[in-house]
Amino acid sequence: MANWGVIEPAELPQTRLRLDFGLRAAILAFNDWAVPGLGGASFVRQLSWACLGISFAEEFEQPAMAAKIAEAMEAFAGWIAVKRESKLYEKDQRIQGRRKFAQVNQLSFGAVTDAGAYVTVPFRRAATAALPGLGFCVQAEFRFNALQLSEPGRLLARAALDHSQGGDRMRRLISNPNEALTKVTEEIKRLLLPGMASPSEISIVKDQLMQDARRAQLLTLFAASGFDIAELQTSEGQLTLLRQMTDDVHRSQLDACFAFERLRAAALKAAQNLTNACKTTRQSWDDLTAAASVQADFTHLESCCRTLEAKLASLPDVPAEVLTFCAEQSGGTTLEKRIRALAQRVPTVLYVYAYGLERVPGASSNLLAAVADDSTEGETLQESGTIPRPLLRLQRLHHDILAGAHHAA
Repeated sequence: MANWGVIEPAELPQTRLRLDFGLRAAILAFNDWAVPGLGGASFVRQLSWACLGISFAEEFEQPAMAAKIAEAMEAFAGWIAVKRESKLYEKDQRIQGRRKFAQVNQLSFGAVTDAGAYVTVPFRRAATAALPGLGFCVQAEFRFNALQLSEPGRLLARAALDHSQGGDRMRRLISNPNEALTKVTEEIKRLLLPGMASPSEISIVKDQLMQDARRAQLLTLFAASGFDIAELQTSEGQLTLLRQMTDDVHRSQLDACFAFERLRAAALKAAQNLTNACKTTRQSWDDLTAAASVQADFTHLESCCRTLEAKLASLPDVPAEVLTFCAEQSGGTTLEKRIRALAQRVPTVLYVYAYGLERVPGASSNLLAAVADDSTEGETLQESGTIPRPLLRLQRLHHDILAGAHHAA
């Protein structure tokens, strides 16, 4: 257990560097435009674990323990899934830490919590914004441990406890951090496993999703016969979805989100090309600006910027960072200055010197577009392309609700 919470080389699904181009705040803003309030939520039990963590911390009068308890619950769930229910959860994105758990024959609360998080990005972290965003907490807080459950949040925690009758066992594990969970009862499985959310939990989460008319319409469209989210990779698929939306502002915001993802993809392609050019030796400005592939990349990037600017023109509260980025890539600016501006946004990869560029020693040559709220293991394995990530998360949550309802029936 000495390496708890530490990434081991064998656990890395890919060694590619994620870049946000200094647009992290803008990514968060566009995420909330796409699916308001969703945060990092993607399945029912993710929200139940988080609410239970806060609820148990209140019960023990230790609010500073909320995050640890929530993470311990998902860790116990992951361990049970790997060691007791491996066939059911073999490729399930709701489970993390598989390689670690495969080597662990017993697990205690202390083993999970004393040495840091059991994985680099626990589901609890991804739920921090979702709890207030979906109405499970009173208001947003910077720290998870400062969150306070609202009535729906208390109902969700209670629904999980009532369904499972595993609350007393969980309380004992928390109270006795060195006591190992060795006997896995059906009650503990019902309390923890992501595939065993109760009908009440599913109903509460669905009700909270439907509280916002914009989320409700997206869910309705996702549920329509013949809908395939993969089609949102294409302009035609995006237009089909947008035409069906009745909220004019949300339609325009989501349209801008699609354009923003295309801009980020174009920026990534341009940065990757520059990185490849500097792989073995530094490149002068003359060499870079004369390269046909570089010219093509930056022409496309400029076009994406112009398109996004046009879509943002009529919208309020536009993230200032993205307007600054677009201004840097204006067609009125020389190609050298535009290359320089983009390279300066990726200082971990490219070094800008007076006469050109060179790659930072030891920097990865394989680049990915970053997400602003950290990816869990499942999301790291499955890239979103140009589909806004919140739409993928909402689709996963929608499928989880449907699957849970079918299982309960």
